[in-house]
Amino acid sequence: MKATKFLMKDKSHPDYEKFTLEVKQFEAEYGEDWDGTMIEYDSDFVDLPEYVAMASDKGNFRTVLQWLGKGKVRERVNAKWKDGGNISILLLAAMNQHYDLMSYLLLNGADVNILHFGGDSVLTSSCYEDDDPSKSIRLLLSWGAEHIEKGEQVTKERKLAFRREIAAKGNVEISNLMASELCGRRCEIVSSPKTRDELVGKNRDDIVGKTCEAEEYIVFSDQYKVKMEFTDEVLLLDANKLKRRDRTPQDPGYYVECKNNRLIRRDFKSNEECRAFIASLRTDVKESIEVDPNADAKAEQAAADLLAELGLEDLEGPSSSASKKNQPASSGGKKKKRGGKKKGRK
Repeated sequence: MKATKFLMKDKSHPDYEKFTLEVKQFEAEYGEDWDGTMIEYDSDFVDLPEYVAMASDKGNFRTVLQWLGKGKVRERVNAKWKDGGNISILLLAAMNQHYDLMSYLLLNGADVNILHFGGDSVLTSSCYEDDDPSKSIRLLLSWGAEHIEKGEQVTKERKLAFRREIAAKGNVEISNLMASELCGRRCEIVSSPKTRDELVGKNRDDIVGKTCEAEEYIVFSDQYKVKMEFTDEVLLLDANKLKRRDRTPQDPGYYVECKNNRLIRRDFKSNEECRAFIASLRTDVKESIEVDPNADAKAEQAAADLLAELGLEDLEGPSSSASKKNQPASSGGKKKKRGGKKKGRK
């Protein structure tokens, strides 16, 4: 809500009226002094700078990726904007439908169920978005996202009420996604299905162990319409033929990497090919560390030197240029060697 209140400052924002209404409704329930509530932070809390949050909101990936790359990416993917209601960089990406950025964060260890100030998960918060959040929600579900509200996983009764609220806002597809256990999730086929192909003698044991996305739940037959990963084949399978197989950084089914502050997506022909690619990346990283244990520090320094040379220090954040100005300037020219004892600095 703090983030929403901050965005209200920009009256030209296309969602200004929506933000204003949300803040008024929130203050009517929790009081106008909610903004002064103290929040306790863990020792590993990473604050997301405001300029990075604003860059993410506007789709400026270059600035976001530069900030992530300035330190160890895995230590920054769960950063929260402290002055923006603890909104996470993952939620910002989901709100703005930046799918490759969402995937990049999750591949690098972002917590898919990270909570913001109100105690809601990214999935729960995304369901309230007006601009058709179905693709973001399906992506989150495939990575194992859960509906968490006020710090607790929602009950069946609350989920039913939640579905009604969402449907009333016109998000019927999102409401339907929440109607079953597997809908929207990545699944594995655990046993050979009974399909029409059996009538013509075609065995479908070939799809056992393969992954798919449960796209739609058919209530009267307790079946799911699924789309196979990698082939896009559509099948109708009994619910007991499926089990959840959430995406993980080790088993994602696809890969998004950052090169020259740009996101590049890689698709594969199978899960085995994808896992082999990821394993090769780990081998390359391990070998580079063994060759030069200071490689990360050198790379970070080289990047800083390049930014300075190009006059782009401001991309590092508002405070970096100020800190550099406060550093004593080094004297130019060569120093002459003098004999005798060295004098200590005063």
